[in-house]
Amino acid sequence: MLITIGTVMFYVPFKGNGGNNKDSPVILTSSKFSLTNVNEASIEELEKLPGIGPSKARVIVEYRKKHGAFEQMQDLLKIPGIGKATLQRFSNMITGFSSSNRKESNVKLIDLNNATIEEIETLPSIGPVKAKAIVDYRTLHGPFLNFKALLKVKGIGPKTMEKIKSLVKITKD
Repeated sequence: MLITIGTVMFYVPFKGNGGNNKDSPVILTSSKFSLTNVNEASIEELEKLPGIGPSKARVIVEYRKKHGAFEQMQDLLKIPGIGKATLQRFSNMITGFSSSNRKESNVKLIDLNNATIEEIETLPSIGPVKAKAIVDYRTLHGPFLNFKALLKVKGIGPKTMEKIKSLVKITKD
């Protein structure tokens, strides 16, 4: 028996004599399944989600660039063409939302496009050298357009990025 759920397929054979003994099912699953981070995914990655083609994926990325990261899954309902039914189809395949509601939090997010070296230094794993490198990169190349651009700064890698991403924001003036 072959069962398809979204893009994951399960093959459920039954052990036994001639297939008559159905007491011991064996379930094999695809190991290629992974979650899509809606705040970092490319158009190509987003269009693989059920109900999201190239045009909706493009609108999601444009909305994210204009308004910033999606803080909760319901924020995706603001995208034209994504209703509750479409969201339901891929809701278990996406991740990347804030773990806490920032509007209710007292944590002040540091804006990487406007923060001083001293403000950036308050972030975990960021000392004066890395903070200066962030400001120098911003001065030389212009404002950060997304979080991924921060990886171009010398000394900032994926581990540092993971530690600070919930504490920073990127505004577009």
